[in-house]
Amino acid sequence: MRTKRTAFGAFIAVFVAAMAALELFPPTYSADETLSTLISVSITRALGGTAFMLLTLLLGYRVFGLNKSRASLLAALAALAVAVNNLPIIGLISGNATVDSPASHIALLALESLMIGFFEEFTFRGVLYTSILESHRGSTREIFLATLVTSLVFGGIHLLNLFFGAGLGATLLQAGYSTLIGGMLSIVLLKTGSIWLCIAIHAVYDFCGYLVPTLGGGKIWDAATVAITAVLGVSVLVFMLYTLHGVGVDEAERLFSKKENKNDTRTEKL
Repeated sequence: MRTKRTAFGAFIAVFVAAMAALELFPPTYSADETLSTLISVSITRALGGTAFMLLTLLLGYRVFGLNKSRASLLAALAALAVAVNNLPIIGLISGNATVDSPASHIALLALESLMIGFFEEFTFRGVLYTSILESHRGSTREIFLATLVTSLVFGGIHLLNLFFGAGLGATLLQAGYSTLIGGMLSIVLLKTGSIWLCIAIHAVYDFCGYLVPTLGGGKIWDAATVAITAVLGVSVLVFMLYTLHGVGVDEAERLFSKKENKNDTRTEKL
């Protein structure tokens, strides 16, 4: 465990320095500022995601499978419903919200969303969450606390947007719903054992949320959208808390290497 933590700390230090340089001094890829930003974010997140995927493999975490049980699929579908609902469907159908950018921009936004999901899921679920679970394994209470802590960290990191010119109200709102999304995806990982599902759901959520503000305009929120979002959000929150309450220690243990689990069992018998 100490070796893993040392490797993790050294990796994070080097990675944060490299990512900070790219974020502070991004290259210009196009005269179109929106297009250049989409390309830049896609590249940096792809590099970061690849690095954290390799770290996940190095640490031996088993997050690349898929548990196809009914409960697992229900958790994934509930999370996907929240992600799809982030698209202003009513606004787009009514014409109050529009997307007026070319298909190439929409495709790049989809790629950017996928790379953001790739990077953030391997960072926060693939490495951070599983590391906390591994360090405090053994009880359902520890699973709950690990989920809560990781979700708060995931939400809190979005407060850094204040240093890039984002408004206080919008940033606090983003931090709040990011905390909820982080918790939801942590539960999906626990139930399904698949980081790929988490990445896909995260990407859908971001794409649906960024589409109109980034590549269009108009009214996103209306009374019906607010009501549907509120009802769906509360319903999924209750369902996810119920699901988390029912998670067993064995489900968390599946995320760790087989070799380590065998050693743990042998130690308990001794």
